[in-house]
Amino acid sequence: MHPWKIGIVGGSGYIGSALAKHLSSSFLVKIIDVVEPRHLDNNIIFERCDIRQQKDMENALRDIDLVIHTAIVQIPKINEQKRLAYEVNILGTQNVCEVVHKIPKIKGVILASSWHTIGEIELKGTINEEFGFRPDKVEDRARLYALSKIAQEVVVRYYDEMSEKIFGVIRMGTVLGEGMPEKTAASLFIESGLKGKPITPFKHSMFRPMLYVDILDVCKAYENFSIKILRDEIRKQSNSLTHIVNVYYPEPVTILELAEIIRDSIITHSHGMIQPKIEIVDIGQPSLFDSEDEKKIKVDINKVVSFLGLDKLKSPRESIDGIVRSRIGNCI
Repeated sequence: MHPWKIGIVGGSGYIGSALAKHLSSSFLVKIIDVVEPRHLDNNIIFERCDIRQQKDMENALRDIDLVIHTAIVQIPKINEQKRLAYEVNILGTQNVCEVVHKIPKIKGVILASSWHTIGEIELKGTINEEFGFRPDKVEDRARLYALSKIAQEVVVRYYDEMSEKIFGVIRMGTVLGEGMPEKTAASLFIESGLKGKPITPFKHSMFRPMLYVDILDVCKAYENFSIKILRDEIRKQSNSLTHIVNVYYPEPVTILELAEIIRDSIITHSHGMIQPKIEIVDIGQPSLFDSEDEKKIKVDINKVVSFLGLDKLKSPRESIDGIVRSRIGNCI
């Protein structure tokens, strides 16, 4: 156990909780959030704090060596309470960065960002860290979320270029793992399929190419990035792009393919006792994607290999198999 202490802002959510549990085997961990986490393992403490209050954040982070920032107002709440989302997602990120910049003990911060910054529609070419921001190439319900993630990255990158500390970004694919949010397509499909109910992708989005990542690979990425910062192994560069890393499996998976993977996994692990069907649901929306879209993109993961040392990422199929296998006993 190293005496370094990592503070996870927004650490009571799915990503933050998984990171806290994983990192607590090597570091002291403090979860900083307005909501208390469901479980606190050894080497994890909790401090209630509102990211919108900079002075309170300063007090909460005063004994921290490295900050991981995972706080975000998500969909659908981001569209229902826009002022709250702005204060948390954008002003809150500014507060975290300013505190990290001011407190000498803190070596840096890693922001949890998302592949949604590059958009969803009309993707083509090589997707790497330089691909660019496309907030208006998403479904309407995701626009403010994409804008929030972009705004967070902009604030973090600006601090990285004016501070002597490391302000980094990990852009994650859509995360697969036990305990993932209930409203994601993967969660909904698995829940329905295990009950023997139809798996129901929407017709207008069934060919949407998705980029996924397993939760354990996410945890390893943050751990390796944290260690590099804490050990002063990262040189400051003039361009903050140096400290941004995409972490997702390199092969895109469409929503329809996801449904097929989940169906096949359930049939296999139930030994054929559960055989859910796939039923395409048409809600009258125009299709934004076609079956050739996933072939138009190539994902470059050279940086996650060279910078973070993750040379083999778990495939979405492996992730789904693990989740289904862990749940199947309760269904048969």
